[in-house]
Amino acid sequence: MVKLEDLKRINLLKNVPDHLLELIAARAQLSIFGADTELISVNEDVNVFYMLIMGQVAIKKEISPNLEVIMDYLQTGASFGTSAFMEDSKASYTAVCQEPCEAITIAGDHLASLFEDNHELAFHMMLGIAAQYKHKMDMRAQMIIKAVNENPDLKNSIKNFNDLTLVA
Repeated sequence: MVKLEDLKRINLLKNVPDHLLELIAARAQLSIFGADTELISVNEDVNVFYMLIMGQVAIKKEISPNLEVIMDYLQTGASFGTSAFMEDSKASYTAVCQEPCEAITIAGDHLASLFEDNHELAFHMMLGIAAQYKHKMDMRAQMIIKAVNENPDLKNSIKNFNDLTLVA
């Protein structure tokens, strides 16, 4: 069983009431991974949801046989593997520990079962995931805008610069 204090360190769980965190704690486990451990592999089934307590995980994507891009570095408090909530989901990225990592892990089917039994928990988790997704999209939009601003030819080819900003 995982401690509630550890679950409260996870960004998407910060506003989840204790009685719901207890449901996760009863099914989750604490896992320790060494540096260079591949947690998720592109095109493989995603069966585990990860919540990072300590360490750093790189999210990578191969864009050609000779080029791999690091899409993100996840730090303490981050979570990944949300595709584990969906049946037969394949990974679109690779997740690799950059250093020794400690994570709370829970099987996707266990979490889905918890969601079916407790809609309040599902609601809070989805709010956290939606906030996480919005934050990522806002960051990416800012990076695109910066790249466009630094490239006058590209900027001049965009008819409506405001279309690049995300509003939701």
